[in-house]
Amino acid sequence: MRKTRIKYRITANFANLQTKSYSPIFHFLAIIFALAVFISPNKLNAQDLHYSQYFNSPLNLNPALTAYTQSNYRFALNNRSQWASVTVPYKSFSASFDMKLINRKKKGDFIGIGIIVNKDEAGDSKYGTTQAGLSLSWVKALNKRKNNLLSFGIQGSYYQRSIDYTQLYFPEQWNGTSSNIGSSHSEHFTVNQFTFFDVSAGVHWFWAASNKLKFNTGASFWHLNKPNQSLMDDNTSNLDIKYQAYSTVEITVDQPFNIIPTIYYARQGPYQEFIFGGRLYHKIHQDRKRYFALSTGAFLRNKDAIILYLGMDYKNLKLGATYDINMSSLSVASHYMGGMEVSLRWLIYKKRQIRKIGPTPCPIF
Repeated sequence: MRKTRIKYRITANFANLQTKSYSPIFHFLAIIFALAVFISPNKLNAQDLHYSQYFNSPLNLNPALTAYTQSNYRFALNNRSQWASVTVPYKSFSASFDMKLINRKKKGDFIGIGIIVNKDEAGDSKYGTTQAGLSLSWVKALNKRKNNLLSFGIQGSYYQRSIDYTQLYFPEQWNGTSSNIGSSHSEHFTVNQFTFFDVSAGVHWFWAASNKLKFNTGASFWHLNKPNQSLMDDNTSNLDIKYQAYSTVEITVDQPFNIIPTIYYARQGPYQEFIFGGRLYHKIHQDRKRYFALSTGAFLRNKDAIILYLGMDYKNLKLGATYDINMSSLSVASHYMGGMEVSLRWLIYKKRQIRKIGPTPCPIF
């Protein structure tokens, strides 16, 4: 849970493509950009952990992305450290595993299952969240070519939240010049940790218009049961439902190069987050035994940060790293230093399965 109010800024940046060959793409991006300007938020006070590499943490993005991969098994790790230059850094860690549970190739659908563990810690009080979740998904091909897919997912999670009050300062501990954390105070706390159960759901749609043009879009809904979050031993504080929506286009400009523009929007209670940007993906070696690719990108989080991205794929491993350059009013204290984030995904294929980039499903995830 984030207690710091963060402001964001939006800027749009389009790649130089040939408009004659990809005019429908520009129409799509123009509509997305217009919507982005219309819904552009003013500030965010995020209540959940969040990653700049949201696209590299599929089970945190949408339960419908469970097992949504060409591989048979997938491991994913994410780690983020934020605001180390300002205060005690906020730390987030995620680990997930998902796989196809039932694969009915003739009927063009499969059922996926996955587990995820999240750990988040914020501020001097070490306000922490530990989550263990189980996800289920159903992916269905909408046509015989299997280039049009619809996926539904649900996730049930068990949470534990905790706080260390001994690390907090109170007005009575101020002696006029400094605070003494060891001195007495009249504050009384009855709850320093609590647990709750949470339910989330989502939907995802994929369409391969051609071998050179693929669309991914989805929406997810978290904390549908609005669990109680009060630290005062009452039921007066419920966790707001979190809404996430995203769209990604994969454009093959030339055979070894893909351009991947993306847009992401999240809302929880009165607070919002908006990210817009894209990646350039370069396949250097495309054969199975020595597959190697590099990707670079840049994103803008509304009134907050410029996000620089660098990724590398080697065989079945996918590594990504981002750094947030803080551009908000907090930059006076942060010196433009935001957060470092790394991700790692390991895709496992059955020996008899030939690895190739195909339309079912899109390899973005």
